[in-house]
This record gives sequence, structure tokens and C-alpha cells, in this order.
Amino acid sequence: MTHPILLSILIPTVVGREEEYSKLVSSFFPFIRATQKHGIYTKEHYRWYLECGDNIDLEKTTILPCNIEFISLSDNKDVTIGEKREELYKLANGIFSWQIDDDDSIAPNAIELILNAIRSNPEVSCITFREKCTMNGEYKSSNHSLKYSQWMDNSDGYDYVRSPFYKDVIRTDIAKSVPFHRVRYNEDELFAKDIYPLLTSEIHIDEELYYYIYEPKESHNERYGIHD
Repeated sequence: MTHPILLSILIPTVVGREEEYSKLVSSFFPFIRATQKHGIYTKEHYRWYLECGDNIDLEKTTILPCNIEFISLSDNKDVTIGEKREELYKLANGIFSWQIDDDDSIAPNAIELILNAIRSNPEVSCITFREKCTMNGEYKSSNHSLKYSQWMDNSDGYDYVRSPFYKDVIRTDIAKSVPFHRVRYNEDELFAKDIYPLLTSEIHIDEELYYYIYEPKESHNERYGIHD
């Protein structure tokens, strides 16, 4: 018996952010160690997996089947971030996909909660949650949900509210159907607007699962690969 890949975790990265990338990947290790006794771990190039064994008693665990696929793409900012995000979705084999930027992080229990949500309703369009934003050291609150039809600031008791986009967990077939704009920034809000009509249902986890960290060490043009 082969269990399907439930979740593709997709990581866009760039040359020069190897330290940030390694830090993000290491944050997955506690979850991998916690589930290692249940499965096998393999790696091939930029794609690696955490797979269930065939002899798992699924009734005795809350987080299996747990097949997870991790895919990263790295370049020297030669292509737009929109193109890179679209390519990551094309490579995904999971029922759901989640993009995590290399200089961000996630809550320690994020993967477990998301897998539980997928198992509870594998037909849902997306899984949303709250986001912890650190902007140059200052905390900002953010909430992602289908109840927001557009992005707004200082709304509903949060600094930011967001309709779902690639930082949320989206059914891969839906995500693949929406082309990204060929832009070097603001692709997030543009994608959110385009995918919103296709998202018909959600599971909302009322916890901060995504940690957005904005502490730029380079100029705007350098950060986004814009050449004068």
C-alpha cells in the first residue's frame, strides 16, 4: 500500500541566503524526528520526502498518513519570483501545497496541525491561519481567511488581514490553475486576487502558524533582483 503525498512544502530560495535556508529546513527536524519511527526519510536533489510505512495503524496516531514532500528552487534572481513560485507549484505532487519563504519560519506545531486539518477534510479548498509578522523587530498581527475578500490593514482587530495566498495551504490542483504575474514583488497580493474566486471552502486554524520576518539587509532593488 502506498499512501499519497498529502502536503508539498515548497521553498523558493536564492544564492546568498544559504544560512537562512538551512535555518528554515532545520526547523522541520523536530517533526521529522517525531515521525521517523513511523516511516522512512529519503532525499534526491532538491526534492525530499517524509513517507509513511505500510504497516502503520492509522487509528492510533493523529498525524498519519504523513507523506510530505519538500521541494526547493534556488537561483541568482535570474527569473522573477512570480515565475519561481509558479514553477514550484508545477513540481508539487501533494494534494495540498504550502510555500514558505527561505527567510521566514513556522510554528513548531504547524505541520502537525495542518496534516490533521487535511485528514479531517481532504476536499477543502484551503487551510488558513494567523501569521506572526516581525517588521524590523516590531510585532504585527495578521490573519488569513476566506472571509476577507481583499487585503486590508488595521481591520478586524489585526494589523493586517489577508485573503488566502501561497503562504496558506491550498489544494495543489487549484494553485496550479492560477498563473503568476511575471513580477519581482507584489506577486503575493496579485495571486491572492486571482485565486480567490476559486477557493470555495476553508479550514481556519486560529493560531499563528506562519512567522513572517522582514529585516532587509539590502536595498529594495537588490532584494528583488531589480537592475538599474
